[in-house]
Amino acid sequence: MFASPHSSLIALLVPAMTNVHTVLTRLSLDGAMKVSSPIALTALRASYPPSAAVFPNDLAERVMRTMLDLLRHTGSYLMVNAYTFFAYSADAALISLDYAAIRLDTGLIIAHQVFDLRPQRAALL
Repeated sequence: MFASPHSSLIALLVPAMTNVHTVLTRLSLDGAMKVSSPIALTALRASYPPSAAVFPNDLAERVMRTMLDLLRHTGSYLMVNAYTFFAYSADAALISLDYAAIRLDTGLIIAHQVFDLRPQRAALL
């Protein structure tokens, strides 16, 4: 669905997530199960560096704002399938192989700042 943000189905995503959460709440399962939707890397306008990731304005306004409100309200998580290899393969001159391979001993260095890659590696494993 996020791979084609112009799809008419995308408008149904957050209402469907809300309905699922409502049912979980009625069954007293909302504490044990969280509702979310993984987001494809292609839904991001930019993904590198990870701290600069941004959604296109139309997707941000139509879907992401309401989805993030729902996730915050329900205590759920935002999941983005942002695989480091795709960033590397798109721009190997800018992005290091160490970043793509998530080598923990190197970290990610951007503008003289070092970013810890352990949380990202744990999420991918």
